[in-house]
Amino acid sequence: EAAGHRLLRTSADPEGVHVLGTLNNCAAGPTPWDTYLTCEETVNKYFFYGEQPPPAGSVEERYGIGSENSYPWYTTDSRFDMRKEPNEYNRFGWVVEIDPFDPASTPKKRTALGRFEHENAVVVVGDKGEAVVYMGDDTEFDYFYKFVGAEPIKKALKAGRSPLDEGTLHVARLEEDGAGRWLP
Repeated sequence: EAAGHRLLRTSADPEGVHVLGTLNNCAAGPTPWDTYLTCEETVNKYFFYGEQPPPAGSVEERYGIGSENSYPWYTTDSRFDMRKEPNEYNRFGWVVEIDPFDPASTPKKRTALGRFEHENAVVVVGDKGEAVVYMGDDTEFDYFYKFVGAEPIKKALKAGRSPLDEGTLHVARLEEDGAGRWLP
């Protein structure tokens, strides 16, 4: 879990543990345990990097921060100005789990499912009863992912854990002949 990591700490959340919103959500869908997953995509457009592009090879360049005209949110909320809050953009680009049946619940960013321009997240039950989440990256020429939960869904829920807390994230390796395999 990424909660508390130094790259998630901001002036509004010095510990880096609180979800302070979600944006540009795409492709919401149900889970077998009656929650919904929604995907944060195209988050790069919300953050202003400055007049100069990010350094070559930086994470900011990889995510396209500053490469497109951003929405001018930074003019009214400084958390979207990376010159003032350089870690804020790290808090977006996740799959977010929402429990629509519990009004007191807090949405949870499912960091084990990876951080990228999530287009979708579809959950199926695997052969051993575990959650298997298939995801696509909305960035041109990027990847397909699969997350396989570490334990059966029923066992995790009975123990008070989410089936998405622990598992292995895979990326698809596709060959020109149409063959493919999942790489952890």
